[in-house]
Amino acid sequence: MTGPGPDAVAVVGLAGRFPGAANVDELWRNLLDGTDGITRDGRGAFGMLDSPARFDAAFFGYSPAEAITLDPQHRVLLECAWHALENVGHDPRAVPGRVGVYAGTGQTDYPEKLIAHRDSAPARLELGSDYVIRLGSAVDFATSRISHRLRLTGPAVTVQTACSTSLVAVHTAIQGLLAGDCDLALAGGATVRIDPELSGQDEAGLIAPSGQCRPFDAKAEGTVPGNGAGFVVLRMLDDALAAGDFVHAVLTGSAIGNDGGDRIGFTAPSVQGQERTIRAAFDASGLRPRDIGYVQAHGTATPLGDPIEVAALNRVYAGDAPREEPCLLGSVKSVIGHTDAAAGVAGLLTAILAVREGVIPPTAHFSDPNPELDLTAVPFEVNAETVPWPAGHGPRRAAVNSLGLGGTNAHVIVEQHLAGEPPEPPAAEPEVLVLSAATDGAVRTAASRLAEHLRRDTGGRLADIAFTLQTGRARLPHRRAAAAPTAEAAAAALTRQAAGAAPPPASSVAFVFPGQGCQHPGMGADLDHGRPAYAAALDECAAALRRRLPDADLRRMISSPGLSSDMVASQIGLFAVEWATASLWRSLGVEPDLVLGHSLGAVTAACVAGNLSLEEGMGYVVDRARLLASLPAGTMLAVAAGDEEIAAAVPAATLGELDLAVVNSPRNRVLSGPAHHVEAAAAALTGAGIDVRTLRVAAPAHSRQIDTVAGELATAVAHLNPRPPATRWISDHTGSELSAAQAADPHYWVAHARGTVRFADAVGTLLASPDTLVLEVGPGHTASALVRQHPDYDGRAVLTSLPHPADDKSSHLHFAEAAAALWSTGIEVDWTAWHSSPRRRVPLPGYPFEGREFGPSAPAVPRRAAAAPKAPGKRRDDVEAVVAEAFSRVLGIDGLTAEDDFFELGGDSLIATRAVALLTEQLGPRAELTVRTLFGTRTVGALAARLRETAGTSA
Repeated sequence: MTGPGPDAVAVVGLAGRFPGAANVDELWRNLLDGTDGITRDGRGAFGMLDSPARFDAAFFGYSPAEAITLDPQHRVLLECAWHALENVGHDPRAVPGRVGVYAGTGQTDYPEKLIAHRDSAPARLELGSDYVIRLGSAVDFATSRISHRLRLTGPAVTVQTACSTSLVAVHTAIQGLLAGDCDLALAGGATVRIDPELSGQDEAGLIAPSGQCRPFDAKAEGTVPGNGAGFVVLRMLDDALAAGDFVHAVLTGSAIGNDGGDRIGFTAPSVQGQERTIRAAFDASGLRPRDIGYVQAHGTATPLGDPIEVAALNRVYAGDAPREEPCLLGSVKSVIGHTDAAAGVAGLLTAILAVREGVIPPTAHFSDPNPELDLTAVPFEVNAETVPWPAGHGPRRAAVNSLGLGGTNAHVIVEQHLAGEPPEPPAAEPEVLVLSAATDGAVRTAASRLAEHLRRDTGGRLADIAFTLQTGRARLPHRRAAAAPTAEAAAAALTRQAAGAAPPPASSVAFVFPGQGCQHPGMGADLDHGRPAYAAALDECAAALRRRLPDADLRRMISSPGLSSDMVASQIGLFAVEWATASLWRSLGVEPDLVLGHSLGAVTAACVAGNLSLEEGMGYVVDRARLLASLPAGTMLAVAAGDEEIAAAVPAATLGELDLAVVNSPRNRVLSGPAHHVEAAAAALTGAGIDVRTLRVAAPAHSRQIDTVAGELATAVAHLNPRPPATRWISDHTGSELSAAQAADPHYWVAHARGTVRFADAVGTLLASPDTLVLEVGPGHTASALVRQHPDYDGRAVLTSLPHPADDKSSHLHFAEAAAALWSTGIEVDWTAWHSSPRRRVPLPGYPFEGREFGPSAPAVPRRAAAAPKAPGKRRDDVEAVVAEAFSRVLGIDGLTAEDDFFELGGDSLIATRAVALLTEQLGPRAELTVRTLFGTRTVGALAARLRETAGTSA
């Protein structure tokens, strides 16, 4: 075959935890290095997981008490399932389509240990009945629990075939995909013992007394038991390619079977049975044994198992045409031990990485082949060193063999994915990398891990990494984000994010539009070239302008070196840039809840709010600019002082010729009037030690000079048809939110052009809206600086959209940084609208779970991190204390308050039944308490009030 057939299945996600390896990447590094993850002491050996009893119960919505009742295998599988779907590039709780779960677990004594230690648990902890404990650990529920917590609607199928469980689960998942039972499938398994007995001896003689697992070696004396868990995520290859998934490898054939009666005993393997399964897998794939370059064998290193397995392989592989090169044989068990139900997926992960990376890992502890093995018939060769596996005439192919005690065998063919030409890389532009987590500590860890990934994986496209994070991860409350043009810069930015404080949260956005004086030649040019939504909005403005001034060229106007000194060009250009910037934000799903404009910016605010159409807004700006340009020579002066200081420093005669044009803050005024009077005032103020700055406005706006063109201005606004704004609009003329009647009066604009800009009052009105982020929409940071200077400023996030002309930064990067900061506060951004070029999903570091120990021997009751203080003067009565005590016992959480919600703390209907039983025991049947009652009165305080009412209990 030249390529996979129509039934080929893509492996699009990987996850796992194994001895010495917290994830699949660490497993692969250990395999290549020959690093043995087995724990050994004087009693024996075992492949331990790091902290197998740790679990992030709060992340998955489990109470501490319920987390203790969950078998650690179920917990580890749940976390692995989350990581596997993240590895695909999907939010694990929002994967499109039907997602099936096919997996199994090992047989452990966890429920027996939990029951045995139940009476020694702290008196305040209620672990429940034997049924409750077994519900949390029964093998039947491992897959259903994953489907429940991750909201997956495909089949949840438990597979139990002993050591071959997880590879049989893979085959079963493939059949589910082919049958159309699901669109995506998680397949794997786990065996996790949290307190294994290390022993070098066993009655069956299967355990290596030396504590070393030596598959195929002359010194092989048995296996070493171990813990492990792993998942692969499978999808039909055509669907994976259409979705832009990263394909780790392709599964072209699989088969399962049983030895039946062809063996000397129930636990003895059969050559014939294994042979039938291997042949069936090749029949399904359409390949021949000589197409396989590497077999990841079951390889337990037992005196009976290895020779029979190789004999079965020989029967299939030796009957094929002669091979040009030997077929390499290996077993991952040499470094992790025999992980029981996870053994098959461990071998599959090894084979997938080998074909993907073009490297065959060594089989550790191998020196000389076991003389009982016939490794010459194929020939097979066991490699003790890492072997490069270069691409040949076709894809690299491997086979995975897994054998179950009891005779159920599985064989899977794995093929390298020969990807087509990647899409053209996007034009060099800054990317926004977003991270979120359930806690601040977790999001900091995630930022550090991603920074390290970027430093290590220099071959990944930053655009694909950003896309995966933006569209393929869960949206959680604690957030960090960084914008950067290169992976190196992104790593540095993420490192700063990991160390920095969390941004103030926000729930709404206010667009603030600056006035004339912040404009500069070329403002926003990068966005015009790189952001289609911005360019389209500028095109709208250009078309509206041409309908008023047929020969006008908006873009040439904006880029003209003389922009700032040209009243008409600067006002038109600033209005257009503000409109285009606002349109770009809105195209990304960022809609303002409030708008506020400063002088000219108020016109943009009116258009964004829906008070004026763009056509009306542009027409008014053209008329306004033309009339301002016709005024007698004048200018405007910014003064860093209050009214009294100004009056004390400027002679009354001079000050009398000027008008107070703007009140930006208690110590920021703008004077307007004839140029020579402004110059005189500037000299007097400077002499008094007061800072002043002449604005880049070549007209005395907001002064009595407007009276000379008031009639023409009234004629201009008469053509307007203002409507009640659809968005709340704060007036910089009145300082408060405009009423519908004010907003609908076209003559408002005459008063606005003539009167004082009371921006400080308007900012005060804005700051009265809590949790509102302030976003300056226009060039520079003039308006945002005034917000921060306001006496009522409370530290909320204040962002700018475009750089100041003095900034050494492109508009593209500045805008991306603003988007990152906006998202970090909790404001959603439509990242699908962000991308202007093809992107793919790529594997990235998984969520940094923050677990705590949940074990049977000493199930401690964890305290809440910070119990909410009770309101002063409210004494907890006896009924409330009883309710809190009952909740604490069944949930395993101490320090509850009246406001605590039973279900938000991890309660469910089963736990509610136990709580009701405890409360009825304490309060008696007069309480008339049922589970339905608890569903309706969820908090400690509400339930206590209900119980007092029904039982007639006084406080």
